[in-house]
Amino acid sequence: MGKVLGDLLLVNLGFVVAFLVRFGGKLPPANWQAYWNLVPWISAAAFILFYSYGLYTPGRRRWEEILSALICATGILFLATLALSFLFHQFAFPRSVFILAALLQLVFLAAWRRFAWAWSLKRMGPLRLVVVGSASRARERAHRLLDEGAGMYQVAGLVIDRPELRFNEEPGLPVLGHFGEIAAALDGAAANGVLFCADIPLEVRGPMLAEALSRGLSVFVVPDMYEILVAQSQLEQLDGIPVFRLTGFARRPVGAWKRAMDIFLAVAFGIPAVPLVCLAAIAIKLESPSGPVFFSQERVGRGGKIFKLLKLRTMVPDAEKLTGPVLASQHDPRVTRVGRILRATRIDELPQLWNVLKGEMSFVGPRPERPFFVEQFRKQVPGYDYRHQIKTGITGLAQIEGKYSSSPEDKLRFDLLYAKTVSPLKDAQILLHTLKVMLMRDKAS
Repeated sequence: MGKVLGDLLLVNLGFVVAFLVRFGGKLPPANWQAYWNLVPWISAAAFILFYSYGLYTPGRRRWEEILSALICATGILFLATLALSFLFHQFAFPRSVFILAALLQLVFLAAWRRFAWAWSLKRMGPLRLVVVGSASRARERAHRLLDEGAGMYQVAGLVIDRPELRFNEEPGLPVLGHFGEIAAALDGAAANGVLFCADIPLEVRGPMLAEALSRGLSVFVVPDMYEILVAQSQLEQLDGIPVFRLTGFARRPVGAWKRAMDIFLAVAFGIPAVPLVCLAAIAIKLESPSGPVFFSQERVGRGGKIFKLLKLRTMVPDAEKLTGPVLASQHDPRVTRVGRILRATRIDELPQLWNVLKGEMSFVGPRPERPFFVEQFRKQVPGYDYRHQIKTGITGLAQIEGKYSSSPEDKLRFDLLYAKTVSPLKDAQILLHTLKVMLMRDKAS
């Protein structure tokens, strides 16, 4: 509640200060009344936006993520305030105050949220975790936490499947025991949380989960594919037997509203995208005149159907002539200077609006992969083809919740979770969060 009140106070303080600056310390009655009439609506819009961007979600978050959310929320609030002034005919609300207030709000909110973030992190301290799983997977997850946790996480140690590997410890990652020694491991770990990997056999995971929960620890479980399929399923009974009714993703009644939403957004974004694409095309040709402006590539869509995905070219011509198919990486030397800008701003993705209009893609859904890599992932990741039961998208849950370095298996988890919970509200939230992700360098590609 404190964060909500603080945010709403500072949003409106931004308008008050903007009025005072704009009118030399005075508050002209007509102009001030126009703002005052909109205060409830502006406050409601601010709360909805901040809530949608997860600014009231409890837990540990990096400051970069909070700041990106604030930038997006205040930017959209600026547009919402303009729309409200027209909707309620409050034309005495000066446009110069809108602009100045948006800048002041961002400064005020960033300062307040930075203080709250630092205080909260100091009060809670880092989350000290015991990581449980096979030796290789536990070490992999531990390294991810240490490398990307920005001081928010510590690894107290590992509990692994093979006792003989406890002597092959890495510095900073002590092996506390094997699966059968979970109680003793937790006794000596001074941990406040446990992370269970997905590769733990079911017959031993249950007792270990019970042990961790009985101690009041924060328990986190990486779900396997079966558990994701069961998630959000309806609990029923068959002659007194409790059962979950599972449904395929394709059976969910989402086609009509999702297609209507795709067409509306593709047209709405497509019109202003035309000049951006034209400017990008000129820049591409100036840097590498011999290559094409557009780049088309085969991708696997819904039902395994192959289609041609359109993008603006961001690499040197014939980039794969020597290397063959290669997955994108953060520091790919084949990317041109103009291409780096286009990728960073996501302008290179704008031609995919045509794919959306044609019905080959949706705005929100799993990112389509190339047939070459799909064949590899099918062999490496059980259940990979489940993602092809829904239409692929320009952005998705894996892009906003995952990171550039997320494994295909982890991205599949996000894709399946999206498929199980797809709704208009979910799509709207993902689209809003995509703006935030564009400001964060280490998030999804």
